[in-house]
Amino acid sequence: MKKHYTVLIFLLSSIYILFNQPILAATPSISPSSSSSSPSYSPQATASPSLTASPTYTIGVLFPNASEVRSTDPALNNMILTSELSIKLAEQHIQAMNYLPDVTLNFTRYYSSEFHSGKTSWTTTRLIEDGVNAVIGDMVSNTTLISAGLTGLFQIPQCSCGASSLDLSDKANYPYFFRTLGNVVVYGGALMEWIRQMNWSMFALVYTDDDVGQQILTSMLSKSYQYGITPMSQIPLYDLGEEDISKSLQTLITTGARIVIVADSNPANQILILQAAKSMGMLSEGWVWMLTNDLSEALSESVDTQDLVEFDGLMFISGLWNLTDVSAYNDLYSLWQQQPIPNDFVDHTQWKTLGLSYNGPNAYACAEVLALGLNKALNEYQGGRQNGLSDLASRQFNSTPMTPSFYNMNYTGPAGLMDFTEAGDQVTGHFELQYMMNGSTITFAQVRDGVYVPNPDVPILYLGNTHQWPADMATKSSLNPKLSEAAGLAIYVVACVGMALCVMTMILILCYRDLKMVLVSSPIFLCLQLMGILAAYVSVLLYIDDVTVAKCIARQLILVVGFILVIGSIIAKNYRIYRVFQNVFTLQASKLKSVYLLRIVIIFGVLALVPLIVWFSLYPVKPTSYMVSMNTYCMLCAYPTSNKSVDWIHLNIAELVSAIICFAMIVIASLLAWKTRRINSKWSESQQIGYVSYNTGLSAIVAAPAFFLSTDEYQIAIYLKLAAILFSATFTFFVLFLSKLIFIGKYMTTQRWFRFWHIYPHQHRHHHKQHDIDGHDRIGSCSELTSAYRFETQSDSHAHNALVAKNLLDFTVKAHEGILPVKKRARFHFMSIWQLKHVVVIPSKQTFVLMTTMGHKAEYHNYVSCQGIPKNNSGRFIFCVWTDKNIQLYFQVHDQKALTRWVGWFNGEELSDDTMDNNNKNDNDLGRPRNTNKLPSTSTLGAASGTPLHEQTTTNYTSGFTDSEHGLESFVAPVYHHPSQHFQNYAPSTITGATTATSDHNHHHSDTYNFYGTPQHLQHNNDSNPLSTFGHVHNDGQLSSDYSY
Repeated sequence: MKKHYTVLIFLLSSIYILFNQPILAATPSISPSSSSSSPSYSPQATASPSLTASPTYTIGVLFPNASEVRSTDPALNNMILTSELSIKLAEQHIQAMNYLPDVTLNFTRYYSSEFHSGKTSWTTTRLIEDGVNAVIGDMVSNTTLISAGLTGLFQIPQCSCGASSLDLSDKANYPYFFRTLGNVVVYGGALMEWIRQMNWSMFALVYTDDDVGQQILTSMLSKSYQYGITPMSQIPLYDLGEEDISKSLQTLITTGARIVIVADSNPANQILILQAAKSMGMLSEGWVWMLTNDLSEALSESVDTQDLVEFDGLMFISGLWNLTDVSAYNDLYSLWQQQPIPNDFVDHTQWKTLGLSYNGPNAYACAEVLALGLNKALNEYQGGRQNGLSDLASRQFNSTPMTPSFYNMNYTGPAGLMDFTEAGDQVTGHFELQYMMNGSTITFAQVRDGVYVPNPDVPILYLGNTHQWPADMATKSSLNPKLSEAAGLAIYVVACVGMALCVMTMILILCYRDLKMVLVSSPIFLCLQLMGILAAYVSVLLYIDDVTVAKCIARQLILVVGFILVIGSIIAKNYRIYRVFQNVFTLQASKLKSVYLLRIVIIFGVLALVPLIVWFSLYPVKPTSYMVSMNTYCMLCAYPTSNKSVDWIHLNIAELVSAIICFAMIVIASLLAWKTRRINSKWSESQQIGYVSYNTGLSAIVAAPAFFLSTDEYQIAIYLKLAAILFSATFTFFVLFLSKLIFIGKYMTTQRWFRFWHIYPHQHRHHHKQHDIDGHDRIGSCSELTSAYRFETQSDSHAHNALVAKNLLDFTVKAHEGILPVKKRARFHFMSIWQLKHVVVIPSKQTFVLMTTMGHKAEYHNYVSCQGIPKNNSGRFIFCVWTDKNIQLYFQVHDQKALTRWVGWFNGEELSDDTMDNNNKNDNDLGRPRNTNKLPSTSTLGAASGTPLHEQTTTNYTSGFTDSEHGLESFVAPVYHHPSQHFQNYAPSTITGATTATSDHNHHHSDTYNFYGTPQHLQHNNDSNPLSTFGHVHNDGQLSSDYSY
C-alpha cells in the first residue's frame, strides 16, 4: 500500500514539474551569493564526459533549509549545519585517501521541507530525474519516509544520519534505506542494559499516543522480554492537557513503580510531563526519571534558574558521539577545531566542544560508507570494473545489489563500527547516560555495542539530590495470607482444629464401626468423607505464607481430591439408597456393594483430575509478583508459557473444566437427596446429605466471584475463596458426623469404656454382637422398625354410638388392604420415587385410601380403572390405577399372582375358592422355620387375602437385606398386624343387602370398622412376627374385609 502511495506521489510530482518551473532546483552548494558559513562542495562538470574523463557518481544531500527551522527547532538547525560541514570534510578525506581513483564524486544539495510533505516529494522527484546515484538524508523521520519510499522504487541507496523511526525498518517498503545511527529498538536495548546493571527488575513506561511513542513502547516491550525485565505498567498520554497528564501520573503512582521512562522525543511534551510530575511530588527522592534525549538545554530556557535544582538527578540517554578511543573520531575532532563557526549556529560557545554532538560523525560516516560501497560495487560488478565504469558513465549503472547489508565492509568511522542489519538498522549502538545538575549534563556511564561501561570517577546523582540507590518499587508488603497476621493465624487455627477433629473422628469410626449408626452409613464411605474434609483443610493451609511451585500445584489437586471424596461418597451412598427403595422387591446386591460403588468416586476423580494434570504437564507454573497498589503486591501462580493473549492467572481452562464437573456432582448429589427425602432417616442420610449438597453449592456460588475479580481486588478474592472452603468443610463435618460422635459418646459413657485398651479386646467385639442382637442397636431390630408401622385398633363405644345416632345410617362394604410400594406418575420419570403406603381399596365404591405407614397422613381417591403393566426387563410387577382426577398411580407387587389378585380386586372381581385355598395353604406354611438370610420364596408377597378374625393368629412377614459392604445379615421387623378383636357390629342398612351374601360366603373374613367415630388404630401385639422394611407383605397380612359405615 505504501509502495502504491509513493508511486502516486512520484507521478503527481512529475506532472507538476512538467507544467511548472521548479522552485526547488538542485543547486550546487557554492554560489556567488552563498555565505561563508555554508559548506562548499567542489563543483563537477555537468557536461557529458569525454573519453578520457572519469565517470561521475552523484550523491544528493537532502536536508531542510536550516534558516527555515532555526526559530522553531534550534536543535534541528544545528544538526543540519553540522551535518553539511561533516559531509564536506568526508569528501575531502575520500579524495585524500583516493578511495575512488577512477570516479568523480559529486555531492549536490537538495532542500526538503519539514512542514510541507508535498515539497519534499517534489524535490525527491527532481533529484531522481537529475540522475542522482545515492542520497544522504533526510534529517527528520517524517520527511525521510517520503524520500526513502521514492528512492527505493529506483534502487537508489539512501543513508540517513538523523532519522530514527521504526517504520523505516520495513524492508518491503524501504529496501535501499539504511542509517548510521541506532533506531528506537537499539535505544530500548541500551535502556534495558542500564536497568539490568542497576539491579532493577521492573519499570514503568510513560508514552505519548503518537508514532514516536508507539514505536518506543513497542521496542521497549520487546527488549524487556529479552532481558527478563518486567514492564510494570504502560501509561499512555492521549492528551497533553494538565488534567489528563495528572490523571495518568496518578495511575503511575498506584502501580508502585519508581523507575520511569518517558517515551517521547518532543521537548515541549517532555517539559509538560515533568512539570506535572514535579507538582505531584514525583521528582523527589526514591524516583528515577529517564528521558530519551538530552533535555537540559530546553529546561534551562523554560524553567527559572532557582527552580532548576529540583530537576537535579533527572536522567537522559543520548547517542554517544565523542568516541575518544576511536582514531577516526579523533581525526575528525582535530579537523573540527579548525573549521569556522557558522553564523546560524545557535550557541557559538558550544561549537568546538559540542558541535559534533549534533550528528556530525553520523553524517561523515554516511558519505564515506556510500563512497566505499561504490568502490565495492565496481569491484564486484558483472563484467568487471571497467564495465561498471562504462555503465556509470552512460547512466545505466546496476545498483540492484546495493541493499543495506551490502555496505557491511567492516568500516569503522567517527561514529564507530558500521554494521547493518537486513532492514538497514545498526546492530548495536553507542549511547551515553547522563544526569542533570545545575542545568548542565554530566555523563555517568556509556553503553557501547550493548556493553554497560560506568564512569568510575562520576558518582550517580538521583532525584532529591541524593546518591542513595533507589529501589525499583515503593516499599511494599505482601497481601498473601501470612501466619504472622491475624487473618492468616485465624485461618491456620480453624484448619488445624478441623484436621484434628477429622483424624479423631476417623479413629472412632474405625473402632466403633460395628455400631448400628456407623454400620448403616458404611464406614468406608465415612472414612472417605473424612479424608476429603481433611484434604480441604490442608489445601487452605497451602495458601498461607510463601507461594512456591509445589504449593501452586498441590493446593489445586488436593482441593479437587477432597471435593471428589466428599461429594463422590455422598453420591455413591445415596445412589445405593435410591436403588434399593426404587424397587423394594428386587435387590441386586452385587451392584450395590461398597466396592462396586467406589467406582463412582474413582470415575468422578479421574474426570476432574485429568484436565489439571494435563495442564500442569503442558504449562509449568511460576509464582509471579503483581502490584496491587502503590505499596502492596501479591504472589500469584502464573503460566508464562501459555497463551499470552489470555489471562490464565485467575482461572485457567483446566480449572474451568474441573469446576464444571464438580458443579455437576453437586447437582447430582442434590437430586439424589431430593429423591430420597421421604425415606426413613434410620436408613437414609438424605436430610444431612441434602444440607451438605445445598451448602456446597452455596459455597461454590459465594466463591465464584473470586475467580473473576481483578488483581486489584486480590485480598477480597483470596479471603472470599478461603472462607467458602472453610465454611463448606466445617459445615459438612458437623452435619455428617456430629450425630455419630454424640451416639458414640453416649455409647462409651453407657459402657464405661474410657480407656484406650478397652477398645480392641475380644470381649468388646463379643459384647457388640450380643448387644446388637438383643438391644435396640441391632440392625433391623423389631423395636426399631416396628415403630414406623405400628397401628392400633381401638373402639370407643360411647363416641361410636353417639356418631351413629347422629348420622342414623351405617352400611357394610367389602374392602381389601395391604402395604405396597406406590409411585405417582410425574412429568419426568426420574422426578418420582416409590414409597411404601398402607393401601385400602373398596371396589364397590371404586375408592381407595393411601395412608403413610406412620398413619399420619391419608389420601382419598376415586378411581376409574385399573390395569396391569406388562413385565419388562426390570423384573417388576406393576399395575396402574387411573383416578377421576386423571392422576396415574403405580403399585408394585411381588409376583404375577399378586399382580392378578390386586388388579382383580381393584376391578371388583371375585376370587375363586382355589385361589383362597392356595393362599391359606401358604399361610400355614408361614409358620415353618425359614432362613432369614434369603428373600422369601412365597409368590404372594405384596398380595392380600383373608384371615379368620376369631382365631388368635399372628402374621409373619419376612424379608432379607444384605449390605454390600459389611455382609449385613438379613433383618426382620414387624410392620403390621391385625389382631382378632371383638368389634361392635351394628345392623346393616338396606343398602348392604347386596353385600351380605358375599360376607356370608367369606364367613369369618369380615372386620367391621366404624368410620364415624375416632379413627381406628391397628394394635400390634406380637413383635416376633416381622415384615421387611422393603414392603414384603405376605398374604395373611393383606386383608380382604368388610367395613361397616
